Order: sequence, then C-alpha cells, then structure tokens
Amino acid sequence: MAKPQRVRDPLHDLIEFSVDPFEQKLWDVVNTNEFQRLRRIRQLGFSEFVYPGATHTRFAHSLGVFSTARDLCKVIKSRIGPAYDEYRAHVAIAAALVHDLGHGPFSHAFEEALRAVDRGSGLKHKRHELWTGDIILSSNETEIGRVFDEIDELFTGEQRVTTFKTDVAKLLISETPTDIYHAIVSSQFDADRLDYMRRDRMMTGAQHGGFDVSWLMANLEVEKIPLAIDEDEFDRVDSLVLGRKALQAAESYVLGLFHLYFTVYYHKTTRAFEQMLSALLARVGFLVVNGDEARTGLSHNHPILEFLRSRTLADYLRLDDFVIWSAISLMQDCEDAICKALASRILHRKPYKAIDVERFFEGRLHKVVVFKSALRGAMANGEFGDADVFEDTAVRNPYKRRSGESPEALSKIWIKTQADDGCDDLSSQSSVVKQLEERKAYRVYARTDAIKERLEGLLGRI
Repeated sequence: MAKPQRVRDPLHDLIEFSVDPFEQKLWDVVNTNEFQRLRRIRQLGFSEFVYPGATHTRFAHSLGVFSTARDLCKVIKSRIGPAYDEYRAHVAIAAALVHDLGHGPFSHAFEEALRAVDRGSGLKHKRHELWTGDIILSSNETEIGRVFDEIDELFTGEQRVTTFKTDVAKLLISETPTDIYHAIVSSQFDADRLDYMRRDRMMTGAQHGGFDVSWLMANLEVEKIPLAIDEDEFDRVDSLVLGRKALQAAESYVLGLFHLYFTVYYHKTTRAFEQMLSALLARVGFLVVNGDEARTGLSHNHPILEFLRSRTLADYLRLDDFVIWSAISLMQDCEDAICKALASRILHRKPYKAIDVERFFEGRLHKVVVFKSALRGAMANGEFGDADVFEDTAVRNPYKRRSGESPEALSKIWIKTQADDGCDDLSSQSSVVKQLEERKAYRVYARTDAIKERLEGLLGRI
C-alpha cells in the first residue's frame, strides 16, 4: 500500500509526498537517476569559495520549489473553487519539481563555456531548458521519461491532444507564462524565486535579501487582470495578486532579490572563478575540436571529452560537479599550459585580481566604453596573453516593467489598488520600486599583479 514519503528540509521543515497517486508518482520521479544527479550539482557553484556554507544542491532546491508551487496551487484552488483546473495545476507542480534537471555542472559557468565552444565550432548552442525538455521527453533514454509516461496514464480520462510530459516540457521551455498555473513556475513572483532567495540567504549566511514570505502568502488573492494591445483590452485572465497590506512586503521581496544578486551571485570572487572555469572548459573544447585532446591530461573516454565529441543526452547526463572537480585535479599536471595554470589556480583557490571598472569611472559610461575598446585593441595586438585578462559584465534589472500585451501581463507582480476596485503593476503602486533602475557591473580580472598594474595604468590614461 502507498504511504506518505517525507523529506526533512532546512527551509521548509517537512516536505511530504502524500498517498495521492499523482504525488506518489512524483516521488518516483525524485528517485530516478536523472533527478538524483542533482544531488551532485551545487546550487551556487563557486559561492562556497566566499560563503563556506553555500554547499546546498539543486536537488534540495528542486524539492523546495515543488513544495512552494503546491502551496501556491492551494491558494488558487481556495480562491477560485470550481474554476480550478486540476490538470494544469498538476502540470505546474510537476514542472516545478523538475525545472532544474537540465543544468550542467557549475550551471551558468558551464553553459558559458559551451556557448564559447559552440561559437568557435559553428554549432547552435543549446540552453539548459532544452536539455530539461529532452530529459523528460526521452522515454527510450531516461528513467524519468518512463515515469512521466506512467503519470500520463493517471489522466487518461482528460480530453487532450498532448501528453502530460509534453505539457510539462512546453511549460519549462516557454519563456513567458500563458496562464496562472504557468506563472507559478515562471514569472517575477514564482516558486523558484520564493525558494532560492530564502535558501541561498540562509545557506550563505548573507543578511541581505530578507522578506516576509508568510505575509505575502497570507495576502495572495486571485483576480482577473486585463490583457491589452495598445491599451485596447481583448481579454481578462486569472492571476495571482497581492492585497494592499502586502505592499511593503512586496517591496522587500523585489529589493531582497536585487541585493542578493550583487552580494552573493555577482560577488567578484565568485565571478572570477566562474570566468576561470569557463575559460578552462572552453580551452578543453578548443583542444578537442583541433585534435589535441591528449594535451588536456584527460583520458580519451573521460566524460567531459566524450560529451564534447558526441553532444548526446546520455553523455550530458554523465556530467556533474564531481566530474568537473576530478578533471580539474587531473589537468593541473597536463601538457597544455593554459589548462594547467587555470586548473591549478581553481583547485587551490587562487583567483584572478579584480578591477571594478564601473566603480573606477564612477558611472561615467563613455569612459567605460573607451576602456573596453582600448582593452580589446591591446588584446588583439598581443599585449596580453590568451588567459591574462578576462572581462565580465553583470546586469540586473531589479524589476522588469512589463507591457499589457499577452502573455507578459502574467509576469508582473500585481497588487490591489488603494481604492480596492482593481489591481495594478507593483511598479505603478510602489514609489520605491518605481525608482529602481537597472544596475550593471563591468569588471576585468588580471592573472598577475603586474598585469593588474598595466590595466590600472590603462584606466588612468583614459
């Protein structure tokens, strides 16, 4: 007989998969090889080099997003009653659980490296969301795909032209939400953010980024919002909205995410190691393409080399953080000078020296542009070696002001107006959010103190 399955989580306490057949199948999803792989991919990559406690995994985060999405669905069900679409809710909850399946090791650093390799090889780059879709849809290759086939049998009475797993994959690949259930997984107030903001803050120990999630959840409502083109309304759809009493909590949520980006995710040391790893993996890709893979120090059948040659789903799923760390250890003794130097520095935590160019010029953007041009000219002229200097641009918009066009309206954070006769975008109702502007950080990283001095000299001349 079915029995509840429980996971003890530091953020949500107990996350339970009930005896309901659907949740029992989701528990089967958790126990597949592809989902268990997420135990070996850390949520924040190199952030542990700055915050030693940040060793939590995408496995734990995915369970948290599942729990949060389920809570949001309960709110919707309690607010709209018979209009509640249980099938679409199940699609959203399943998508929340598996949304990170396609991440590679070290996530964004790995993806940037692949993008560089693909660009040099003339290949079309594949986003991690597309890998997620492949993992779910490939019943002949993945255990999780076969479990999703079994989930589909739970909904045989539904009038549908697509399968359950196709609907889940479509939701995850689409960049903008199409209904209230989709917005639970992908919007500016979604289950993903509601989990990782709190989890990352707790595990890093960062004191920035706090917000009152209990108050936000208690003040969630469902209202009809307008969809319009050129101010001509053509439809109204259900959306989660926040009551007026949650205005300050919503401001804290937006500000909290903004602060976390520049305190944790865009920390100069974290970004330095991400740049170094991307350069290392891109170099390995270059050597593979040019038939010099033996210079990497990796065996011919090493998972990284196998994937770079094949680009198959099976080889992609063999990659995780442990594979990368073992490769880094091997490459510190390899023949290729660039791979050897980068691997050794990453392994022993020897970051490149950072220069914050934006801060140096105190926001004078024309000076930044002149410096970029001068630096790239110097690099093209051979004044710096291939791995002497890395450029890094980080951009964060604290709140994206969406138009009224479908489906972008569902990405907004909606809040009840003062008169309580409707709802409006948070950026229109909050003077705090209204004043927020996009923030950019442009840094360069120097391999040695001598190179840093040369860069500072270039800055001084500009």
